[in-house]
Amino acid sequence: MSAAPTGRPCAGLTVVEVAVGTSDLGLGLAGGVPGMLLADLGARVVRVVGTTTPAIDEHVAWGEVWHRDKELVVTDDAAQVRDLLAGADVAFVYGPEALVERRGLGHLDLRAANPGLVYVRCRPSRTSKGRGEDFGLLVEARAGFCTQLVGHRPGPVFVDAQAAGSGTAFLLTTSALALLRRRVGTGTGGWAETSLYDGLLSTLGCMIGRSERAATEIESYWEKGSTFPNFLYRCADGELLQVWFGGKGMYARLIDVLGDTPSDEGYYADQMTGALNERARRWRSPFALRPREDWLNRLRAAGIACEPVLRPGDALTDPHLAEVGLAVTRAESGHRDVVVGSPISVRPVRPALADGDPAAAGTGTAAGASGRLLRGVRVLDFSAFVAGPLGAQILADLGAEVVKVEPPEGEAMRAAAYAVAACQRGKRSLAMDLRAPEARPVVERLIRWADVVVHNFRVGVAERLGIDAETVARLNPRAVYCHASAFGPTGPRARYPGNDALMQALTGLEQAVGGTGNDPVAPTWIPLDVSGGWVAATGILAGLYARESTGCGQRVATSLLGAGMLLQSGVFQRDGERVPTPALDSTQTGYGPGYRIYAGGDDHWFALVLPDRDAWARLRELTAADGLPESYAPLRGGVDDAPARRAETVLAGVFAAAPAAEWVARLRGAGLLADLVEPLDRDGFRRAVLDDPVNRQLGRVASYEVADWGWFEQIGILPRYGPAGPGPGTDPDPDAGAGTGAGPGPGGLMLPGVGEHSVAVLTDLGFPPAEIDALLAAKAVRQT
Repeated sequence: MSAAPTGRPCAGLTVVEVAVGTSDLGLGLAGGVPGMLLADLGARVVRVVGTTTPAIDEHVAWGEVWHRDKELVVTDDAAQVRDLLAGADVAFVYGPEALVERRGLGHLDLRAANPGLVYVRCRPSRTSKGRGEDFGLLVEARAGFCTQLVGHRPGPVFVDAQAAGSGTAFLLTTSALALLRRRVGTGTGGWAETSLYDGLLSTLGCMIGRSERAATEIESYWEKGSTFPNFLYRCADGELLQVWFGGKGMYARLIDVLGDTPSDEGYYADQMTGALNERARRWRSPFALRPREDWLNRLRAAGIACEPVLRPGDALTDPHLAEVGLAVTRAESGHRDVVVGSPISVRPVRPALADGDPAAAGTGTAAGASGRLLRGVRVLDFSAFVAGPLGAQILADLGAEVVKVEPPEGEAMRAAAYAVAACQRGKRSLAMDLRAPEARPVVERLIRWADVVVHNFRVGVAERLGIDAETVARLNPRAVYCHASAFGPTGPRARYPGNDALMQALTGLEQAVGGTGNDPVAPTWIPLDVSGGWVAATGILAGLYARESTGCGQRVATSLLGAGMLLQSGVFQRDGERVPTPALDSTQTGYGPGYRIYAGGDDHWFALVLPDRDAWARLRELTAADGLPESYAPLRGGVDDAPARRAETVLAGVFAAAPAAEWVARLRGAGLLADLVEPLDRDGFRRAVLDDPVNRQLGRVASYEVADWGWFEQIGILPRYGPAGPGPGTDPDPDAGAGTGAGPGPGGLMLPGVGEHSVAVLTDLGFPPAEIDALLAAKAVRQT
């Protein structure tokens, strides 16, 4: 087993990726990013692949980035793979049961030889509709995800948002790090499992919920979706600009800059009445009068947040990204490559002597054998909006005790109740005015109490509030301190404001989803904010592992920009030019004839994946289509671009001759990979998730009482894990969901009201009743 880490938190660890019978294109970020992140954090990573890989991956360049710095082993010998795993600390295992469990590569087969192994499995997806293959397109089609975004034409679209793959990557990585932390205290490993379907759900917490009696506007959002305008504008030079004014005073300043009529009611009232949508439409005219660079300068000078809309990979030339380590230059085979760097920085704290007894600081329970991975870990959450709070909620889902500190009137996102529902579950709320002198003793005692301190304030705010990294390190040298910023803690853009929409624009997500040559399309379920939360949780867990291993506190830095760049990390630049990667077409159907959605003759759609030459030959035989190229050409944009485009035209005509369901049955009968695109509206989509009996069995749905909403249901606690004992594969059906150790922390399944637990938290901290009463009387603290 490896030695304790030094320097980078995962130094000394050996990670083995077993990816036999899988596809880089199909798994997306899930198949390579977990190993890439741990390699960036210092681990040695060995990647095992079979001697035969899917031909569809031959011209997909994503793996050149995701598999950098990994040692490659090519083998079909299961005994050789078992030997590698016998000396590993972490195993990321992908693929169907026939190539994993039946070859003796399951957790139960490996734990006898290596009881300290942390085994993390990506299984084929399963719902009540059955199992699905490990291709993100098929999973998203079957789930109805392709119908949840309005595209440039009627009907479902291929949503190029990396949803299933990115979410699965986060679930795999956080599970591995949490199990590693527990292993420090127990000496034994454990197992965790997830799937591309779980990964898809992990990105949709702000999209899916159902309440018994929530206010009309809240329930309407979950039932029908958002009507919020995107504030995306084309300028005089034809370039696109993304504007955001959610920060204090930005709305009034933008109205002034554009010469519009002042708002008497303000931003939130205009949003509710529809006046905001009216303004958004008429602002198209003034923006069209000046070039984008002029607008960027004018708006930023007025304190209004804005960013240019770029293609994936374009931001790699921004000097800020190089300075903060998000754009890394590498020499590869005589070429100069610029690739996306790690979105997570974890480094040990070297504080001055702490006030008081250092041994008394951070007295949370050491990692033990509890079913909850983070039992005893205390988290102090100062964050607001989505990314920071979601990062803390993920820790609560893993069993940590989380105290959320928010202003007496409640944090800003309380106005968007669906976001609160997705990010605050399982926490206790302490409502406190951090600027009040009377609150300072409470803040300092909380910091000494905590194992983790997390916030997402703009750079400089934490220092003014006295909760900056240096202050926390002085008060609590063993704390893991995480700042989840917008652009990173340093660099020329460090003090810029940022949010989901701005990062979608800057990192290229809006352009990717819009399709080639089209206007951008912004996903409405705030995928960048959600990804930022998962990245923050990943960094904190790496910090906790390092702290348990070394006894030293850690400083963690993540950013929305880093999370956004991670979603586009398969794109890189070589010798100053973007390397071609799979790109969405103008009709938003997919990447090419072998990975896209097709319309049947009944206006229903289905997804088709042709992963190899054998599948192509069987399709030619099945369709007997005139003009379908004999050579395998599954993707556009590469050396086979012309035949791929010809094949798409031919197949679109063939498939229009019969209903979609009929084609899926015929294709499946020929052993080909196809799935119907479920034609679901927003309400149908949420019901398909919340009412699926397998989802309920596996804990993918959480249900509990909320004071203002009555009975409430939402996407549940998705990590499934267990101890070194019986785990996945123990049931006759290994997908049936063997035991799970997942569960909420001491707060339980609930949404806290503003200040609901203020008195209880202060009492637990040891404040006597008279002092608590004084804090309440001074309005430094509020109890509801």
